Amino acid sequence: MRIGVIGAGSAGLSMAQQALEVAGEDSVEVVVFERDAQIGGLWRYCPDPGPCEIHAAKVQDSPVRAGYADWPSFPEMAPSAMYDGLRTNIPSDLMAYRDNPFKADTALFPSRAEVNEYLEAFANRYELHKHIRFRSKVTSVERSDNSWLLTYTDTNGEHLMSVDALVCAQGRCNAPFIPAIPHLERFRGQQLHSAWYRTPTDFRGQRVLVVGNSSSACDITRELTGGSVRTFPGSDTWQAESEQQPPKTNVKVFQAYHNLDESPAMDYDPRDADAPDWCRRIHVVDTIADVDKDGNLLLHNGDYLPQIDTIIWATGFLIQVPFTSSGEPFVSYPLIPPLGTPGVRVAPEIHAASVFDNMDDWLLFYKGAPNLVFLGLPNRIVPFPFTQLQSRAAVNVFLGRIPPLPHVRNTLPLSDRNRWVPQPAEYATKHLWRDWTMGAASELAYHDALLALLPESGGKMRPPGEVLYLEDNDGRGQGPHPPEFWYQFGQWRRDRRYHGKELRREALGY
Repeated sequence: MRIGVIGAGSAGLSMAQQALEVAGEDSVEVVVFERDAQIGGLWRYCPDPGPCEIHAAKVQDSPVRAGYADWPSFPEMAPSAMYDGLRTNIPSDLMAYRDNPFKADTALFPSRAEVNEYLEAFANRYELHKHIRFRSKVTSVERSDNSWLLTYTDTNGEHLMSVDALVCAQGRCNAPFIPAIPHLERFRGQQLHSAWYRTPTDFRGQRVLVVGNSSSACDITRELTGGSVRTFPGSDTWQAESEQQPPKTNVKVFQAYHNLDESPAMDYDPRDADAPDWCRRIHVVDTIADVDKDGNLLLHNGDYLPQIDTIIWATGFLIQVPFTSSGEPFVSYPLIPPLGTPGVRVAPEIHAASVFDNMDDWLLFYKGAPNLVFLGLPNRIVPFPFTQLQSRAAVNVFLGRIPPLPHVRNTLPLSDRNRWVPQPAEYATKHLWRDWTMGAASELAYHDALLALLPESGGKMRPPGEVLYLEDNDGRGQGPHPPEFWYQFGQWRRDRRYHGKELRREALGY
């Protein structure tokens, strides 16, 4: 069997490692296609992403297409959206693949560079580089009998390859989303998506609006107001000047919340009297409703926001599948939902959407063909161990070691932990959930349910060595971490997952 994998980021590496491990003595060839010259995917660093080209949605169209941004300087490959020095918001031991811990001296919340080094060490440990074709871009995927025919390009031209199973591990951060705003073309200042953000010093003396209230938006507003914890050229001066009254940086920061009645899930609320000083320098506003003829912003609550110099769209990404063909099975089982599907953002010209259609209940297997898999589609997950488990399950299905995954209670949302209960074969309802957010409780239930389907006998029980942690721990994941193998998650991972926000504030101050 030949398994093709698109992408050599964290998900693609986990699939390559699991395919080789699960296969054992069975003959399995793994071919990973990576557009870049190195592994790491999102965790690479691109110091200069070039200009941000905004493709605004035309709100006069019906139905409205999603807006997006792209990198004209990088037509063949989107650069990483990471800025150097970025710190994770997931503890390193929780973030790690099973039984593959970070180095002992790694910070609890590691930097981008430390995570990239970890992925390099993982690839070296399992000798994965020899299975990766670098500078290779898959441009087309077509069904051929029971196989997939891939067209890909590399430095030597265009090639064809047939694979018995195909795994899409290219990630979900390749198509930056721009919301539909009436008359956005009237705005006279600079616009960029958060994927282009590199340093706050670029915005000295400006009035900046950051749209969004998830992790990227809160990281950017924190740095703009001087709550920085990383080192960059001029960071000490920037932080000191930010703390003066008024701030000597002359930056005024506005942050548009999607819902003014809700605080950020993982970050401080600037409207809270107990928030840090840097946080209270952020002005929370409503989202943009329109742009007037002079380029000023009108907000949904009726407020007026004039003379904004820069809008930073921290509005997330669409999931892109530009290589799928116009033939079967993608005609009968389209991945991209139709334009106008309520609650779904669709950019058909770049084959991207906020969610996919025709995925199985586990958001893993494509309904149109049992040998096409997508890794890591849900939001609010711990991605490395999540895609590692998905990879192991998928390879076991490919090899016939376990039957196709059963239905679950798919009328329940992904965020409901009670969803992940296997159902009888005759249970088959079609439901397109427009929100792929999981969260801790549902993610842990997903892990437990999927582990129980693996052929390993331990998938329905906790690690035998867990007693060591239970006898000596701080209730937040600190303590002995026994080998995990393919048992259910131990208590230490569960404790870490639920206390991550608390630990991050203690370690990083935000």
